[in-house]
Amino acid sequence: MNAKGQAGIPGELCNWITFLAKVLPLRSTGTFIELLIGAMLTPTGFVTDAYLMLTMRNHWTSYYKWLQQGKWSWLALARQFMRLVLASVTHDVVHLAIDDTVTLRTSKKAPGSRIHHQHGNKINLPAFVQGQCWICARPMLGQSGNHHSSSQQGAGSAAVTFPLDASW
Repeated sequence: MNAKGQAGIPGELCNWITFLAKVLPLRSTGTFIELLIGAMLTPTGFVTDAYLMLTMRNHWTSYYKWLQQGKWSWLALARQFMRLVLASVTHDVVHLAIDDTVTLRTSKKAPGSRIHHQHGNKINLPAFVQGQCWICARPMLGQSGNHHSSSQQGAGSAAVTFPLDASW
């Protein structure tokens, strides 16, 4: 991406976006950049909000189809994001946090939907719920050592989030 003449976009951000876009097919890069910038400008980061934030080149269905049926690999993009994070941080130790969460679903036909034990012990939910289990992995960037004090807790954002296959 050429950042010349784009005073509003920091050069480092352009370099990062270019680095991420390298794993995508050339035809997908414009769509990816539009959705990424739109998501970065919204408080929620949702695709619909990203679409409404910018004046997009294409109709909404083009972005939906690109996300659902596009010829790109979200795993390759996640790996590239992890490479970017690891190349950009100066920490000696980077911890990878892996966690699971259940998204409640009423439909048994939703991909990966099944009965899960609700181990959060929430009083407004039964012990077993219908839902999708999602696995999240994120690099934790912070000071090593005692992670129980609030001054030393790391920060991170989810690098990879995907639904657990129903066969597990």
